[in-house]
Amino acid sequence: MFRWLGEPLAVDLANTVMVVREGDSVDLLQSEQELRRWLALERFRLGRCDFALSHLSEIRDTREHARSLLGASAAGADLPRRALNRLNALSGEAPISPRLRIAADGEPQLVEEPSEPRDIAGLLGAVARSALRLVAASPDAPIRVCGAPSCGMYFLGRRRWCCSACGNRARAARHYRKASRSTA
Repeated sequence: MFRWLGEPLAVDLANTVMVVREGDSVDLLQSEQELRRWLALERFRLGRCDFALSHLSEIRDTREHARSLLGASAAGADLPRRALNRLNALSGEAPISPRLRIAADGEPQLVEEPSEPRDIAGLLGAVARSALRLVAASPDAPIRVCGAPSCGMYFLGRRRWCCSACGNRARAARHYRKASRSTA
């Protein structure tokens, strides 16, 4: 059900809404059990977030703001103020931990990273920061919406489809349309 995981956190959360037909979608986070499954699959980057299970509506609300921001960025449209303001506020509520790392050249570098979420503010802040970083970096790693029929997944990069299966589906649909026109 969550086969696409592995994109930045905001994209992974945004993609829990699947487009099944144009204008028709399915919410993959409708229950606490579905949220539990998604959180378990994201544990490698979030740690244990069982505290979030009682905050499904807040997570879904944050997801909608992230989808709004990512969608506007992918379309090259103005960023929606409401979504931007909400994600900025959520980002500001979550702690950041300065950490010292040794760079490849051996020099120490101070980096500021989100702490592993310990509460809902930390989790929502992590999603918000992920969305904000993606939009800010958009020219370098453009946010895209898959153009295949019945997909609509967000992804990063310059390709046209989120995966090869969607590319195959899009090419088959295009072939079917051409074949239908020639026989009509």
